[in-house]
Amino acid sequence: MPTAKTIPAAELAKLTQAAVKKVSGTGRIIKGPIWGYVLTDIKPAKQLDLATAVTQELAVSAKAGGFTGLKVEPTVFIKPGKIIAGFIARELNFEIQG
Repeated sequence: MPTAKTIPAAELAKLTQAAVKKVSGTGRIIKGPIWGYVLTDIKPAKQLDLATAVTQELAVSAKAGGFTGLKVEPTVFIKPGKIIAGFIARELNFEIQG
């Protein structure tokens, strides 16, 4: 299977949401420069583990959907009152199309 170089934004959102649901059971997607989800009641020691599991699942799902070679690195931002875990779009090795 050839390695893709682009992914539609709608497909990336769909794959991300599916990965979040599979790994965490829930999650509200935030799109933009940061693609991620808001975590609640996750202990600090588990935040990066969960973000890592989601990005690994996203890469597996992307490959199954024909987007072979997607590399996603987990990111966790802690802001007062919320934790945002996901990935930074500009760090992907794919161009995101509208």
